[in-house]
Amino acid sequence: MSSKIKKQNCKVVLVVMIFFSSLYGFSQQEEDKLRFQLAVGFNHAFEHGFAQPDQDLSTDIAGHAFNLPTINVGAQYLLNKRWGAKLDLGYNRISNANDVPDFKINYVRINAQAVYDYSHVFGILPEEFTLMAHGGPGYTVAKPLGTLKDNKQNYLNVMLGTDLSYELSRNTTVFTDLAFVYGFSNPEDYSPPENHLGAFNGSIFTFTVGVSLSLSGCYFCN
Repeated sequence: MSSKIKKQNCKVVLVVMIFFSSLYGFSQQEEDKLRFQLAVGFNHAFEHGFAQPDQDLSTDIAGHAFNLPTINVGAQYLLNKRWGAKLDLGYNRISNANDVPDFKINYVRINAQAVYDYSHVFGILPEEFTLMAHGGPGYTVAKPLGTLKDNKQNYLNVMLGTDLSYELSRNTTVFTDLAFVYGFSNPEDYSPPENHLGAFNGSIFTFTVGVSLSLSGCYFCN
């Protein structure tokens, strides 16, 4: 791994640590309503989001069907037993598919979302399980690594998803999350160099497994 890539990965880790630490500090004042979430998993980048090179290739530019890793960290604020809001940061690595020129992309997003507990819709669910829908606008930075770094793309997005959580204790739950992040961009409009290789301004799908933590005295926790 080159020193440039190592430095970029360190920057991402540092941002996540600062973000999580600031949220933890805020929780000391709102410990009855705040829940922290950390999850890891994989992502799929839809092929239409990749800029295609000018020259003919045996295949279109595309990413792996399943890319690792996806890391999400954030905080959820519960307004009542049904509604709340969350702010979360997501890091995704996208790599080239087989038979495609090598590239790697760091896809970072931040989203402010509304959350809604719809567990009551399915009355047969045991009380330890919770279904939560989430969605809201955000901002994406997609940056290729190495010599393709000039193909960076920035654009708005909207995220929609749902998670299923299982309560281990009053303060701790584990969950799985499915989400779709739609990019408000036009994959046909590219102007970076290097025949656009590694440029991405499309949409992604993510699947993660994580843990949700709350402090004691949490009245509306899942």
